[in-house]
Parts: sequence; structure tokens; C-alpha cells
Amino acid sequence: MQRTAEEQGSLPHHLEYHLGNIERGWRDDEAHSGIQIVSFANQPELGVTTFATLGLSQSVLKLNEARTIRQELITSVSATTSPDAVAGFLLSVAENLQKDQQALLRGEVLGPGKPVVSGATLNAVYVANPSPFNPSLTEFQSAPPATVFAYLIPISSQEASLIRSHGWRWFEAELENQDPDVWDWSRSSEVVCRG
Repeated sequence: MQRTAEEQGSLPHHLEYHLGNIERGWRDDEAHSGIQIVSFANQPELGVTTFATLGLSQSVLKLNEARTIRQELITSVSATTSPDAVAGFLLSVAENLQKDQQALLRGEVLGPGKPVVSGATLNAVYVANPSPFNPSLTEFQSAPPATVFAYLIPISSQEASLIRSHGWRWFEAELENQDPDVWDWSRSSEVVCRG
């Protein structure tokens, strides 16, 4: 059963309801985007930190020609990765979306380009639903249109190429089947085409 906006409270409360207490926050005081980054320890499992944007949803973004949404971003990474670097990465993606007034679609690939953070082996980003979490996290109802959460998974340039040739449904199925450590942004294991 879906909770009403009053029951969900504010967007920070919605995140804390699903992810626990906010551990830390970041914002760029020189930027005028109004976007902040918050982190949650040991989510979705021990040794993994989840980061989320707050404030991107103040902007209404185009999803396609006919539809607009509000959006916030989530990503998860091994707790051994620099939290400041991850916050910087997420803030950069969010500010670009705000500037372009364009929402991310499930199955979309950003890049490849430079490594997502210094020292990472991954240089592209796959956009998914936040499936490691309770499905009720996915959407927040406040001012229309609803806020939808996009889950960013850093990937290799080879994985980006496979998504473009085989499609996002194939990639998500293979992510589950092959189970690379997607929270290790320096991983050497990749989703590969097995035939």
C-alpha cells in the first residue's frame, strides 16, 4: 500500500525511512544549484555506502517529449572508496541534468569518458531502478510530477558497448547471472557476452 505525502514527510525523511540515518552531507557553496549529497552507511549491505542527491527534484526535468518528472540520484560503493570523490561524482551528474533539464531513463548509459572517480577502473555509468532497496523507495510523491529515483551503476567501456549492442534488459539479466561486485569501482570483473 502506497503511503500518502503526509505519511512520507519530506524527501530526507523518505530516504531515512528506507536507508537509515543520514551519516554525512556535502554541498558546493559556490554553485547555485541547490543540490546536496547525503550518505548512508552500510546500505544496502555491510561495508557499502549509499549516496543520494537532495535538491535535484526542485527542478522539473523532461523524461521525453510528452512527460516530465522530478528526479533524484542514488549510487552505492564500497566504503573503502573516497566519500568526497563519490559525492563529487554524484553532484557533477546531478548538476548536468539540472542544467540540461533532462531526466535519466532506465537503461541509459552515460559515457564512457574519464574514470568516474580517481583510481576507478570504470568510466561509464548505467542507469537502473534502485533494485537493491525496497521498491517503495523508488518514488516520492510531493509536488507533482512525482520524484523518481535513478540508481547509477558505474560500468566499464566494454560493458557500455555490450549494453548498446544487446540492450539494457540483457545487461540487467546478465548482471544478476554473472554477479560482478558492482560496488567495487576498481573491479576487474565485468559482465561479458557468453556466446
